[in-house]
Amino acid sequence: MEMSNIDNLILEETSKNTIQKLFEKIKANNEKEKIEHATRVLNELLKKNMDFETIIAWLMLNLKNEDQKLFEKEENINETTLKIISECIQIQEILDKNYSILPPETLTSLILSLSTNLQTIIIKIIETNDLLQTKIEKNTKKLIFISKNIYSPLTTKLGISDINWRINDNCFKLENPLGYEKIKKLVNKSREEREEIIKEMIKEIEIILGTKIKTQVFGRPKNFFSIHEKMKKTPFKQMYDIYGIRIICNKEQECYEILGKIHSKYNFIKEAFDDYIAKEGKGIGKKDYQSIHTAVTRNNDIIEIQIRTWQQHLKTESSIYWEYKRLRKNKYFDNKLSWERQLIEWQKSIGEENKTKKIAGEKIFIFTPKNEIISLPENATALDFAFAVHTDIGNKAKQAKINGELCALETKLKNLDRLEIIIDKKNTIKQNWLMIVKSEKAKSRIKNYFGIKTTQTTKKPLIQQEKKIKMAECCNPLPGEDVIGVKTTKRKIIIHKKDCPNIKKINKNKLIEISFEKTKGTTKLKINAIDRIGLLGEILEEFKKNKIKLRSSNFKIKTSGYVEAVFEIDVKNIQTLEKLIKKLQEINSIQSIERQ
Repeated sequence: MEMSNIDNLILEETSKNTIQKLFEKIKANNEKEKIEHATRVLNELLKKNMDFETIIAWLMLNLKNEDQKLFEKEENINETTLKIISECIQIQEILDKNYSILPPETLTSLILSLSTNLQTIIIKIIETNDLLQTKIEKNTKKLIFISKNIYSPLTTKLGISDINWRINDNCFKLENPLGYEKIKKLVNKSREEREEIIKEMIKEIEIILGTKIKTQVFGRPKNFFSIHEKMKKTPFKQMYDIYGIRIICNKEQECYEILGKIHSKYNFIKEAFDDYIAKEGKGIGKKDYQSIHTAVTRNNDIIEIQIRTWQQHLKTESSIYWEYKRLRKNKYFDNKLSWERQLIEWQKSIGEENKTKKIAGEKIFIFTPKNEIISLPENATALDFAFAVHTDIGNKAKQAKINGELCALETKLKNLDRLEIIIDKKNTIKQNWLMIVKSEKAKSRIKNYFGIKTTQTTKKPLIQQEKKIKMAECCNPLPGEDVIGVKTTKRKIIIHKKDCPNIKKINKNKLIEISFEKTKGTTKLKINAIDRIGLLGEILEEFKKNKIKLRSSNFKIKTSGYVEAVFEIDVKNIQTLEKLIKKLQEINSIQSIERQ
């Protein structure tokens, strides 16, 4: 087998040569079965236009340890690639050792806490699906369990739907071959044929709608497993969503205009029509769900069409969607992943897709000597762990043994550490431990022991201001702002805002008046808000209306129900930014907006 699509990668020739060299090493040092597996996964990654670091990481994972280290030195492999490799290895070790011991929700939390970027998850999901499809993995039972309970829900949550249907169908085929063949005969078309029907339908709809209404049209054929599950309640002949098309527009009024055009072109099935925009969820049984559902006939096929706005769609692609899909709740990551999923959907809406989004949470997971899992906040210490296990263990903690080595109680813990607390016969608790612990539970237990009263305070919402702007160390001036230049020792000029705090520290002889000509600038907005369904969708809609390009984002979902979001954006000028901030301040539940 050979690689495909390598010439389509936007890379320097040296990078392509590195990929080719690594691929040849795999071919020279592995059995045929493993070479073919590595090649299939590689081609899937290439089809997804994954970046250079991800491609190299996957190929290096197929080398023996000594060859991997040698290649790393020869080619000077960067930290990002090495991080992906390390995370993939750790994930597999965690699953191999614990898949039959720990609940799937805990394993998912562990995987997400290990994966600092989406690339790692994508590699593991594509790799696992190929093992399912080709039955290379000898322990089929383990593979199916991991695929169904961990990777399939993750593909849904992260919006990687094309892999999701393959994982589900491959598991279905292995577990229930007779049921799979029955559905295959009923559908009577290959996946490729059904996907071709969807492509043709999308083209037809785009022609029907024209350019007056701005829309994005997606589609997918229903996978065999989903058909099998639905047939438990609905006969195959009454199933109208074997083929599904989704039309997303900007305004609610446009939904009905689109519906009229679709019904004028195709014959529609009356019993399949439902207006959940008017009903707002009634019938689906989920609060806030809004979409028009209809089904039309095309040749001998029935195709379901869903029509909704981007705002309604982003609501659907958050926690409601997961409830509808009956996925297990994961209290540490679901809120964060909900925002990540909405971002992925929004990026699709503007023709961009970020495959390198950071997805790590703010929790670490520590193993007890009995292989149980304790979750703690980042930067937690061995003392936090002691109190998390039991108050008496915290009170009598004397020393810690982390991964077999004796350590002080104030030692900071790393994700997946294995920890044992050595206790004294008497209480060893000290008041100054309050300076060591990070978790609220540990602080509370120490305060209770010493009778320290905690003053109860009520959180007040932050007061909105018309323009509340906080300057960071780097002020990121925008076109239209008053600026000043600073001459450096390298004869370069650095442009600052005139009111930048750093200007006061600079010798006046280095300051020069300057004309600031720039087509756009980069800045950061920090938004504090009360989290709710649809909030991110409304924020992103304002970005879209003001033609703001989102460069990066980071979210902190707090247990209090607040969210702190930082968006790095490209903006045309200061006037556009001020207009954006004013519009964002009008969104319900946003408490403050600061420019960083």
